[in-house]
Amino acid sequence: MRETVSGRGVLEGAFTLLEALNEHGGQAGLTQLVRATGLPKTTVHRLLDQLADLGAVERAGRGYRIGSRVFRLGRFWQPELRDLAKEWLPSLSARMRAGLVLAVPREGRALVAAGAVLPADDVPAWPGTPLPPGTAAGRLLAAHHHALAEPDADALEIRAAGYAAESETITAGLGCAAVAIRTPDGRVGAALAAVLPVRRDPVSLVAGLASTARSFGAALAECSRPNRAG
Repeated sequence: MRETVSGRGVLEGAFTLLEALNEHGGQAGLTQLVRATGLPKTTVHRLLDQLADLGAVERAGRGYRIGSRVFRLGRFWQPELRDLAKEWLPSLSARMRAGLVLAVPREGRALVAAGAVLPADDVPAWPGTPLPPGTAAGRLLAAHHHALAEPDADALEIRAAGYAAESETITAGLGCAAVAIRTPDGRVGAALAAVLPVRRDPVSLVAGLASTARSFGAALAECSRPNRAG
């Protein structure tokens, strides 16, 4: 029993360090990681050495960064969703003249699964990045997933309207609208959000986003049929 608990503790510590590296932009020093995780310095140093031996982190100067092995494994997260996003989002982004973000509910948060950001936009769209509180996509997902850490007084209104919107809540000069992508059984499995300058009303893109979301959901269902049959 002691070995099992110890093993789980090591895994939790390792993932805590990887999360802390991610929150520091993928690279941080030993002191920063000790402060961010609350773990003893000797424990952090030992776990980092073990993670480095496994290729999960790399030494970078006097600090550490996310390693190639984590990157290789992470590339296969949500493959059907990301493959469809890669195929559809760039052309849709250009047509709408808006940055697009695809988010999914995971780990009690709204995480970016894929994105297509216009060159002029300053919108974080890296896969796996948690959305900050208050985004349209985060609010929409929270309205349908009570486990998300964003209780919203407007949840009933968002569910009834079928979309969420915000203006300059996250970034000055930018607004956002998001609609749901549903699974074959009707659940909300993801959110498709458009980010655009506030001089353009985000709600004006809802109809186009909703049409794309329906097509996206149908395509995902089609992709999953061979997997279920296998």
